[in-house]
Amino acid sequence: MQKNLFTIKDSIDEIIYVDLLINSKGIFILDSIQSSNNIKKELPQLDSLLKVSVQNLPQIFPANKRGIPVTTKYQLPIRIQLKE
Repeated sequence: MQKNLFTIKDSIDEIIYVDLLINSKGIFILDSIQSSNNIKKELPQLDSLLKVSVQNLPQIFPANKRGIPVTTKYQLPIRIQLKE
């Protein structure tokens, strides 16, 4: 995300929450993105950038419960700090 340039009107210092699922095959799935109205207004393309970034993550080993691969959910806090 550091490769992308953003143009904003006001400074931003907020945390968004990205809910990710790792299914039983080790594939990342974007479940939801929780952000403020200010972030949605100032950075409308952020959701699509996050979706593409998650889709480009490599496949990993899934969590195991008693030797059986299971789906796991994670919530990642991401701090957005942008200055005018």
